Amino acid sequence: MLRLVSGKTGTRWSLLLAALVFILLGCGRSPAAGEQDNFRGIKWGAEFSSLSGFNQIAHDGDLTFFEKQGETLQMESIKLDQIIYGFHKGRFYTAMVYFPASAFPRMKEILTGQMGEPTQPDKTPSKLAWDGPNVTVLLTTGGNADLARLAYVYKPVQLESELKK
Repeated sequence: MLRLVSGKTGTRWSLLLAALVFILLGCGRSPAAGEQDNFRGIKWGAEFSSLSGFNQIAHDGDLTFFEKQGETLQMESIKLDQIIYGFHKGRFYTAMVYFPASAFPRMKEILTGQMGEPTQPDKTPSKLAWDGPNVTVLLTTGGNADLARLAYVYKPVQLESELKK
C-alpha cells in the first residue's frame, strides 16, 4: 500500500500507478529521436545516495517518491504544478510532471519538437507516447481533472522492478 508522507497528491498516486501499468503493457514502438540520458540533470538509474535536496513524499516497498527542494516549476512557457521523482531500490527510474490541462497542446508541441511525432496508444488525442530505447514518455490529460501529466519511465530499472514481482 502506498503510504503518503504528505497528503498533497491524493488521487495522483492512482493515476501514477495506472500510467505505469499502461506503459508496461505497451504503448507503441515509435523511437524517440531526442531521448535524453537524464531528467533535469539527474541521470537515469542514478543512486539516490549520490543526490541531495529531496523531500520524501511517499514510500511503498522498494518504491520511494520525492520532490526536489527549490525546483523550478517551469518548462518553457508552461507553469508546472508539481514534479515527482521516483526511485526503485534507490535508483532513479521515473519522473512525473503535473501541469494545467489547458497547456496540453503546448506541451505536446514542445515534446514533439524534442522527440519527434508521438504515437497514440489508444487512438485518442488525450494519450500520447514517445517510446525510446531506454525511456518511455507518456503525456496524458482527460477525465474531470484540471491537471495533465507528463511521465518519464527509465525502462531498465522499471523492467527490473517488474521482474522481481
